[in-house]
Order: sequence, then C-alpha cells, then structure tokens
Amino acid sequence: MGKYLDDFLLTMPDTQRKKLMELLEIKQQEGLIKSDYELKAELDRLMAQLNQYKGVPTFKARHQTGKTNSADYNSSLDEIAFDLMTLFSASGQIDQIITDNHQLSRSMLAELKKKVQMLDSQVERYKLIMQNTDGFVEGVHEQFQAQQYTETDSEALALLRKDRYGQYLADKYQGEIVADRLQLASYETIDQLKNPYGRKLADIRVVNRTGDMATNPEHPVDYAIDGSLESYWAEVVLSDEPITHDISDIWTHDYTDYPKDGAMTEIEIKLSGLTTVSEIQFDPYCAYPLEIVAVHGYESADKDAKMYALITPDHDNPSQRSKKSVGLISFQFPSVDISMLRVLMRQENYVKENYIVSIDEANQAELWQKIVNDNQLLTLGTDAIADKVSPGESIAEFDKKNELTGWNRYLSALKNWAATAGNAANSVVDAAKAAMDVVRTGNYKNPMQLALRSISATGQPQQIPDNLSQQWTAVSKLSYLYGFYNISLTGRKFQQRSIYVSKPLPINGNMKMLSLMTDEKHHNVTMDNGDAVRITDIEYYIAYKKNPDVGAWKPILPANKDYVEGELLFGSSVTESYPEMLGTIQFSFRFPIISADTVVLRRDGIPVPRAQYVISTDGKKLGIISQYYSASSIYTVDYKPVEDAYIVSIDETEIQPMQYINDQGETGETFAAVDDNNTVTIKHVPFVFRNQLFAYDDTLERYNQDDTQLQAEDLYYPVIVRVNGVEYKNITDYSSGTYDTSRLQIENEGHVFAQIGNQIIFPIAAFGDELKNITVDYYYLTTDVRLKAILRRNSAGYESVTPAVFSYSLRCQTYDQEVRNG
Repeated sequence: MGKYLDDFLLTMPDTQRKKLMELLEIKQQEGLIKSDYELKAELDRLMAQLNQYKGVPTFKARHQTGKTNSADYNSSLDEIAFDLMTLFSASGQIDQIITDNHQLSRSMLAELKKKVQMLDSQVERYKLIMQNTDGFVEGVHEQFQAQQYTETDSEALALLRKDRYGQYLADKYQGEIVADRLQLASYETIDQLKNPYGRKLADIRVVNRTGDMATNPEHPVDYAIDGSLESYWAEVVLSDEPITHDISDIWTHDYTDYPKDGAMTEIEIKLSGLTTVSEIQFDPYCAYPLEIVAVHGYESADKDAKMYALITPDHDNPSQRSKKSVGLISFQFPSVDISMLRVLMRQENYVKENYIVSIDEANQAELWQKIVNDNQLLTLGTDAIADKVSPGESIAEFDKKNELTGWNRYLSALKNWAATAGNAANSVVDAAKAAMDVVRTGNYKNPMQLALRSISATGQPQQIPDNLSQQWTAVSKLSYLYGFYNISLTGRKFQQRSIYVSKPLPINGNMKMLSLMTDEKHHNVTMDNGDAVRITDIEYYIAYKKNPDVGAWKPILPANKDYVEGELLFGSSVTESYPEMLGTIQFSFRFPIISADTVVLRRDGIPVPRAQYVISTDGKKLGIISQYYSASSIYTVDYKPVEDAYIVSIDETEIQPMQYINDQGETGETFAAVDDNNTVTIKHVPFVFRNQLFAYDDTLERYNQDDTQLQAEDLYYPVIVRVNGVEYKNITDYSSGTYDTSRLQIENEGHVFAQIGNQIIFPIAAFGDELKNITVDYYYLTTDVRLKAILRRNSAGYESVTPAVFSYSLRCQTYDQEVRNG
C-alpha cells in the first residue's frame, strides 16, 4: 500500500498531496481503509471529486440559520484553507517559473551574443584577407569578449607558461580574461559593497533626474547593488518630445563635456567609510544602449575633500572615457580611496508609446503617474511596428500625420468592435486588446509601438460610451527605460606579470611569414619632471612548432605600433662579446634597434643620461656602466626597432612536410566521386615547394623565386591523383597559381587535373570515364602556430594597474601567395 501511495503522490502538487494525505489518514484511523484495493478505490473517488471543480475553488458556501452546524463550518474552513494553500503554492511556483525563465532568457541572450561576437571575429578575419595589400592572405582574429583560441589545458599550460628567457611560472601567473579583456592575474579582490558574510556595506539613492518619472516599488534602486542577477532596478521617464536640456540649469554638479540630450540620471553610492576602489562594473537593464557618462569619487561623503574624475567623456586615458552598451560595462583605473561615488548616466534612446485617455484627464499629472507605474513599461522589448513612410517622407512627418488619421481609424475600429461585442465590451481596456488584433491584421499602418492603455486618474478602467471618439483622445509619449541588474565596486591588486598562451591557431597554407595587430590598453603616470611615462607593457611571441622550447618563441611587435615603449630590461639572449661594453651591466633588446638616437633608457621612470650607458654597435644590447647601476631599480627602455620586428619569418628547414595518411593507415585522401563542379576538396593545402625554389638574397632581404623549378611533373613533393586506379597528369602552372582551361579539356585524353589551393579540378568532359574512386596523394605542413603574450607592470607600486588586450589579429603570408603573385 505504501509504495502505491508514494508513487501516486509523486505526481501531484504539494498542496493536493498534503490534503489527500490528511483525508487518507482520517479514513485509516476510522478503519475505513484496510487494503490496497480500498486505497485505490478511495483515491479514485477523491480524485474524481477534485476533478469536478475544474480549476475553480473547492470552497462551497453553506447557508446556515439558527444553531451553527460545526461539521459544515469546519468543512468550509478546511476548503478555504486548502484553496489558500493551493493559491500560495501556485503563486510560489509561478514566481519561480518567472525567475527561472528570466535567468534562462538572460543565459540564452548571452549565448546568442557570444555567437554574434564569434561571427564578428570571422568577419574581421575575412576583412583581413579582403584588405590584402601586402601579401598577407590568411588571418585569425581573436576578441576576448568571446574568445575561441585560449589554451585552457592545464598540462599544456604547465609546459608553455614561461617568461622571456624560459623561466617557468606557476598557475597564479596565468593571465585573466575579465569582461572583454585579457589582463594581469589578480591576487586580491575585495567586494566593497558587501562583506564576505553578505552584509551590506553601502547605500544607494537616485539624487537627480531629468524628465517626468516615477519609480515602481517592485524594482527599487537598492536592487542595483544587492549582488543578485534575479532582481533589478528600473525606471521609466515619459516625455512629450525628445529630452534636450542642460543639466546645469536643473542641478548643481561638477561634470564636464556631458551630452545635452536624453534622459539623464545621477545616482549616489555612499560607502561605509574610506574604501579602496579600482574597478567598477555596470550590468544595464535596458533594451537600448545605456551610457555611463561620468563617475566621480569623493574622499568624504559631504564632497568637501578631494574629488577623483574616474570616468569622463574626455579623460586622458581612453579606457576611462564614457561607454555605452546593453551588456556589461567595465572600468578599471588606479586605485583610489573614496567614501562616496556619483554616477551620471544617460538613456538617449526612446520608444514611442500611444495611449487612449479621457480628454478631460489628458493633462493631469496623476494620470501619467498611474501610467509610469505600469509594469509593462518596465518590460524589456523592442517589438515596435516598423515605420512605413512614403518616398521622400520623414518618419517625423509620418508620425505627425498619423497622430490624427491613424488614431481616428483605430478609434473607429474600436467603436465598431465594442458595438458588436455586447456584454464582453465592459471596459475600454478589454476593447483595446481585441481591437488591436483587428487593426494589426487589417490595413492599419501606424508606425508607432502600440502599447495601448486606457486608464483614469483613479486607476479604474473606463466604460465605453457611445460617443467614444469625442470623449477619448490619443496621446503619444516618449518612453525612456533604464536601470541596472547589478553594480559592483571592487578593489583589486594584480600580479606584476602574467602570461597568456593561445591554442594552436587555424592557419593553413605554406607559411612564409606572420604579422600581428592588437587592440590594447596601457597606463601612463606623470613623473616629477612632467613626463607621462608608460608603466605597463605587453610582449608578444609566436611559435610554429610543437612543444616549443625557449628559442622557438620568436618575438614580434604589433604592426600598429611605431615604437617599443616601456620594455623591461632583464637578462640577455645575445651570447656575443662586445669590447665596447666592458665594465657594464648588459641587457638584450628584444629587437635590434634602428638607431641609438631613438633609445630612451629609464630608471624607475626617470630618463637616464646618455653618458651612463652604452649601446652595442649592432644595436642588440645595452650596457649600464657599473658605477651607475642600481640592482633595486626597475629599468625600462623605449626605442624604434628594425623592420624585421614586425614579422616572424618561417624557417622551412625546421618544418618537415607530412604525407597524408587516413585513419586506416593508408596514404592518400579518397573520394567516392566528384561534386557538381567536377572538383574534390582535400583537407589540407598540398606542400609542393622546397628551398630549391627559393633563394634568400641578403642584399634585398627577400626570397628570389626560381621559376625553372616550377614544373608540375617535376615537383619536390608531387601531388598524385588517381581515378579508378589510373594516374592523372598535373597541368597546374605553379609559377602563376593558375591553369590552362583548354589543356584541362583536351590534354592526355582528359586524364588531367589542376590543383588550386585545396581543390582538385577535373575536366568537364571526362571522355566517357566516370570520375569515381578518386585518391589524392600529397604532402602538407603540420604547424602548431601559437601566440604568447607576457603582460607586465613595470613599477613597484600601482598594484591596482594592469595592461589589457581586447583583441588581436594574426595574419599569414604564404609561399603559395608569392607564387600566385609571381
């Protein structure tokens, strides 16, 4: 009996399960249930009794006069209690479903956003190829907002995470990817809005707004700093026209160069005391981008002490300028000790909302207070009906015209529907909902978002009068929605160096050289002499062999940098001896310098006089005269490098081509037949050249191509194609990367092919032979191209400062490309 009952009860909601258990226990105590058969029968009877209510309350009114019938009275109370429990349970379940759906929606949107960002990376890659003006035809684009090529294998990282001269670094030096950037690893992160036990450490309030606004008590501003992504703060501002004004005319402030349009709002966060802050993140609640215009920090809550302009529209540091987004907005800056923070934000985007209101109440503030409190206005959405305008007509002109004609058509449709609906048309709200379907599926062409309301200042829906169009009018309002899921303030301290290593990057072809471009953020400090000195640096290296040792990592300078700035001097990779550098402490440049005149040596940020150091004649080393050297100081150097710093040339003697072997251990890639274009596409680009084709000219500093070695029938690594066991002739002209179409059709009785890239092209007319059972035997290069970035903060202080990389693009020039350009 127990198992049957337990299995059955598992299928029921909690409240019904409890009620059934109570009833069954009473029956058992009274001795009315003694067997499984009786239990099943009683359950069937009780379920039939519940089903007859069909979702309506179980409570039944029992009229009594005179002496109260205690049994009826208790039954009524039990039914009321059961109905209340059911409603409470259902309400809780609905709340949980809404919360789950909200989180799921955010998760799905985040995943979609990530996929869009990955598509952006692919677009950037193709743009690199399409903009080829220097022979770089392959490309990989990585943006850390949605990274694809970051190495995460701990065993691989343990082998690859090495500093410039091969020193192994522990896990704690692994570069962090936060928000949209790669940065130094942090060793301390303190949440300044709540303590580790969840106790609140700050208060937040809205101190200033522009426009007519009302908040919804279900979404107070406190939710912006509660640390939960399930709750949020949201406000909406309604206005008759786009908001344009100067906030200086409205409230006192110390902001500069702020915009003059949109809904401007200022919030204030008071901390529990003097607090160290170095990072602020905003997670906006909005359908359109929300702009963080400015953030000011104050040492005291009454603003009479020092003020820090942390974020401004024209900040000297580009990474501390205003940002706008619908996604996470993150700011980093040198740590400051503050007691209060003020944030100026702006929502410049609005949605046009249309309302049907009583003519008498259209200008009453109480009415619009009721409307702005409507939850529907706080719901994210961008489902406005698209504007449809005549050729040459502006949207503004169309809106103005349709404020009369469009709404009159709507009111007419509403009146006609209400007249035929009878008792169902008991309010304008119900009428509007039904008429909406009529106008949306008919010829109604209103461009505005039809968020219809019919409400009076008392909050009660209005009955439909006969003279509807004379009693009610259409009013358009502009709705500005803004808010935050979460605001976080943290104090971070970063390691002095960190390393990032990519996965093997998907670069195909017979590589010749690689080039790099990056999008970075650095920090400068102003020294006592007035110089702005960079205290952060990022070094890049490329390796193209598996399991690279120290020598396999080739330094490279991004092509969008003219100079090396803030390179840390330590150690030496140059083994030659230099007589001119005797008596000096010697260091290697990462790249040879183009001229000694471009070199600026700094000790702890201060320039070192030229007489205190020596530069080798070949521009590879720098030596500090011993008597001027300080072992406790940090030395950095700025210089202009030679042109070779911008490329990594591939030494093909270090790369061994591989013959294609399938999973069964057989040589050659096989195909059942050709495609509709009489071609087959192999997995790799064949490697057909070797160093006998190219000789390096030291004077011209380039490869010279020997076209006499480019005969398809006499390649060092030939491409062999067999069709039904018959070997076909290769007619590709490798000196130009093309083929003669007439030869392809008539030569060798059609038993020919051309190889362009990774495509094998056959004749259109195959002389009666079926192009089936095809085997392509070839060699290809297996290179593991990886990028390594070493991030540094070259200062003993400023622990809250980190460099950052937002994206990088790696481009490849191939021998194939040189042949095609030949």
